[in-house]
Amino acid sequence: MTTTIFFLVLAVYVIAGGIVARFVKSKADFYVMGEKGTTILIVGTLAATYLSAVTLLGISGQSYAEGPLVIAALGSFGAWIGTLLAVIYIGRKMRAFGCHTMPDFFEMRFKNKTVSIIALIIMIIGLLGYGVIQLIGAGLVLSEVTGISFPIMIVLFTLALLVFCALGGMYGVVITDTLMLFTMLAISCIIAPFLIGQAGFDNMKALGESIPFYWTIGGAEQRPLGWSISQFLVWVLFFSCTPALVSRVFPAKNDFVILKAAVIGVFLAPFMQIIVFLAAGSMQIHQPGIENTDNVMVIGFIEHVPPLLGGIGLAGLMASIMSTASTLFVLAGFALARDLYEHLNNKKMDEKQSLRVGRYAQVLVAALVCVIAIIQPSAIYWISIYAGAIFGVGWLPTVVGGLEWKRMNSRAAIGSMTIGTLTFILVDELARREIITLPEQIDSLMIAFSIGVVTLVVIGFCTRPNDYELSFFKKMKQTSFADTTISEFLAKEDGLARLKKQYRQTMAISIAFIFIAAIIWGYFFLMLGF
Repeated sequence: MTTTIFFLVLAVYVIAGGIVARFVKSKADFYVMGEKGTTILIVGTLAATYLSAVTLLGISGQSYAEGPLVIAALGSFGAWIGTLLAVIYIGRKMRAFGCHTMPDFFEMRFKNKTVSIIALIIMIIGLLGYGVIQLIGAGLVLSEVTGISFPIMIVLFTLALLVFCALGGMYGVVITDTLMLFTMLAISCIIAPFLIGQAGFDNMKALGESIPFYWTIGGAEQRPLGWSISQFLVWVLFFSCTPALVSRVFPAKNDFVILKAAVIGVFLAPFMQIIVFLAAGSMQIHQPGIENTDNVMVIGFIEHVPPLLGGIGLAGLMASIMSTASTLFVLAGFALARDLYEHLNNKKMDEKQSLRVGRYAQVLVAALVCVIAIIQPSAIYWISIYAGAIFGVGWLPTVVGGLEWKRMNSRAAIGSMTIGTLTFILVDELARREIITLPEQIDSLMIAFSIGVVTLVVIGFCTRPNDYELSFFKKMKQTSFADTTISEFLAKEDGLARLKKQYRQTMAISIAFIFIAAIIWGYFFLMLGF
């Protein structure tokens, strides 16, 4: 049944990707879905990034071993703050300036090839490193479960990704992400609650007696509060500037779609993760003593839920891999085709040529990823250590400085991105090799981020922006996010009434999800005795 469901779900995604590809007629369709994304589609592609293979494997394993609150208490809520910043602040602003990719912002803001190249290098390393390591880890688990050899599993994933990445571009990713979200929601809404219910809240509460400190923020390892706070900050920094989230705003139909997607997305970020972490904790009741904790949820899917739910759970794991991988790889392809080949080389191409280059870049990225994943080189694990954090230290100070500071210029951007990224790698390597010892409450990402910010401010005060940088900053400050949306609505028949209706809908959704969140988290607080 597991293998059958696996192939059925894979077939659904491939067929959907093939159908969606027929709607791609221009490079605007390919890169930003022609800005036709509705609320459900933007929520779908946004939320599909939350339940990654890292969540279902590594962090769930930590929740099983140390306690669900170690990451859930502050880390997941750092994720929703980061998501809010990514969508409402950074993504919404970049979309208002006409960006189709995040590197567009660096090019528009500074008009400096060195800045653009450094930003592209950070993006490609970060996306490929994080994506490939997910593919390798989850591919190993699923190949063991399904009986399909690891190389064949990776090739299947790659071919499926090619269908909706190379042919459909952002159109394909958004549509298939939304389909995948329903499979992933089955884990958070049905399978994880089933595991929690079978274990029983009383038995789960009693784990604090057999495993001391299991239901504390410090967990069974008694991590200091400072460590938990550092994880909160790390998740905020990582989520707020990762292209996987920010780029989700660019296909949105209008500003109301962005606001509604942000409200729902802020709710789904902790919801989709924390329920899984609690279910991982419940596995201490179902099957204590699991040594390879990364497989905790997979064991739960196979051995502790009905076969149909188990098959859906594994399909959800597969969907989480494909959703994250497709997003990361399509953005890497965009960086190669649009930002590097077309823009930096000043290539003048018509619509068909641009589409062709974009698709060739997707094929190149897919082939590269497939080969790296099959070879499983140790170097990719080294890269993956930095992939998740590199956007927080390499991009975030420059992006915020570029958006808000009049003195921001290309030299400050180059210094901040370079020194911040290199500092993170250096400090992390020294700590990993035990040459230096960091306090538990201070993460290497926080150190690098602080140094990146200081570097930016010092260089910014010691240098001056050029005329172009000053004029673009002035243009940014005069740009209103909502002007385009308001103009579009007012141009229609009964435009004012439609505009008011959208405002009421957005407010109603906000209030409704605050109410839903209060009920859900209140229920778990009461049942677990917090």
